[in-house]
Amino acid sequence: MAQGFWRLFARADAALGYAETAFIGAAIAAASLVLFVNVVLRYVLLAPISWAEEISIYLVIWIVFVGGSVLIRTGGHITVDLLPRALPPLGQRLLGVLVLALALCFFAVFIYYSGAHTLRVYSSGQLTPVMLAPMWLTYLAMPVGGTLMFLRTVQLLLRVMSDTPDAAIGGVDAHY
Repeated sequence: MAQGFWRLFARADAALGYAETAFIGAAIAAASLVLFVNVVLRYVLLAPISWAEEISIYLVIWIVFVGGSVLIRTGGHITVDLLPRALPPLGQRLLGVLVLALALCFFAVFIYYSGAHTLRVYSSGQLTPVMLAPMWLTYLAMPVGGTLMFLRTVQLLLRVMSDTPDAAIGGVDAHY
C-alpha cells in the first residue's frame, strides 16, 4: 500500500514539475520574443507594439508565482541552514516539521486573501490599461502560485515525516 502511494506520488510530482517548468519556459520565451520584436519594431520601423511591455510585466508576475513552487521543489529558496545542520537528525526533522507547518499556515492565509482579492477584481470588471484584458487574470497568479507552493510544501512535509534522508534541510529535489 505504502509503495503504491509513493509511486503515485512520484508520478504526480513529475507531472506537476513538468507542467510548472513548461509553463515558465513558455512564458519566458513569449516575454523575450515580444520584447525583442518590440525593440526591432521601435528602432528599425519606428512602430512599437503598444502592449508589449504590459504583457511582459504580466507574464513575469506569473513566472514569479509559479517559479516559487519550483524553488520549493528544488530547495532553491534562500535559507539559513546553520541551525538545522547543527542539530541531530531528530532535531532536524522536528525543526523541519515546524518550519513547514508555519509555511503551510502562511500559504493558506495567502491563498485565502489573494483569492478574495482576485474575486473582487473580477467582480469590478477592471481591465488592463493598454490591452483591455481582464485584470483578474493577472491577479489570478497569486492564488494559483500560492496553491502550487502549498502543494509543494505538503509534499516536502510528507518527505520530512517519512524516512527520506536530508528532506528537512532542502527541497524535494534538492538532494537528488
